[in-house]
Amino acid sequence: MLYLTKEDMCKVFSMRDAFEALHDAFTLYSSGKSTVPLRSMIDVPHHRGQAIFMPALAGDALGIKIVSTYPDNPVRGKPVTPACMLVMDASTGEACCLMDGTYLTQLRTAAGAGLATEVLAAPGARVGALIGLGGQAPCQFDAMLEAAPTLREVRVFDIDENLRAAFAAQRDGAGGVRVVAAQSADEAVRGANIVTTVTTSRKPVFSADSIQKGCHVNAIGSYTPEMQELPPELVAGCDLLVLDTADGVLHESGDILKPLEAGLLEGKKIDTEMGHILLGGHGRLKDDDVTLYKSTGSGVMDVVTAAAIFRRAQQMGVGKHL
Repeated sequence: MLYLTKEDMCKVFSMRDAFEALHDAFTLYSSGKSTVPLRSMIDVPHHRGQAIFMPALAGDALGIKIVSTYPDNPVRGKPVTPACMLVMDASTGEACCLMDGTYLTQLRTAAGAGLATEVLAAPGARVGALIGLGGQAPCQFDAMLEAAPTLREVRVFDIDENLRAAFAAQRDGAGGVRVVAAQSADEAVRGANIVTTVTTSRKPVFSADSIQKGCHVNAIGSYTPEMQELPPELVAGCDLLVLDTADGVLHESGDILKPLEAGLLEGKKIDTEMGHILLGGHGRLKDDDVTLYKSTGSGVMDVVTAAAIFRRAQQMGVGKHL
């Protein structure tokens, strides 16, 4: 079995490679060429944690990711969402590669948002906003810049003032982009062309009227019915709502479930997937449309990306054989 660290994965696989893997994952899923059970979750209340098991088969990509969410981990010097990914040989059922699932999650999640930005955002975007600066933020930032090379400013916000100042200082000037620490989420998103949220908030992190016409929003953080990053007025009023997978989002995300239960989404199309857009469905119709990509993550994103990384590592002779 091959073992790949984050460093190994970075050596063989770029953000652009991840965009291509997510393109394959989304189209396989929406064309019915995958088997992706809803993730299984086990609460670990005495440690304030949750373990999540995500198996999937997509084409010949087979495997399972085990990812946990432990909000108290940073005080232990550990990531909030530790994970490992097991890639299997679909022809024999054997386990063939174990890799860093934490980085895989960060990479594939960001690549999904980046691909959505590339496909759905209005051309010529100049200002971006990134809300939530935890472990997902570096990859989300890189994906935003990869998807929108015309960006000249990215505003960042986190409830941790020191974190947002440090992130802005570290990233300022990357790709010729000015990075500014905003004092509030509303300040960050006001006037932005592209907005990405990646928080664990249970209430909207900005107001709907802060989003300007023509904006594209990536909502990444809400992956349980209790979590809600987006104002319901934005979900109800956006011109195009696109989901990573309808089955996942419509069962798991409070961003959609809460306005749906409140009757705010009557008559709105809420089952369009990224795969449908990539397979020829209509995306943005006008420059002033507000488009929204909602992701809860899916095992299909993991197995397709992991299989591609494994193949590349084999070709380049990278990794350790266990």
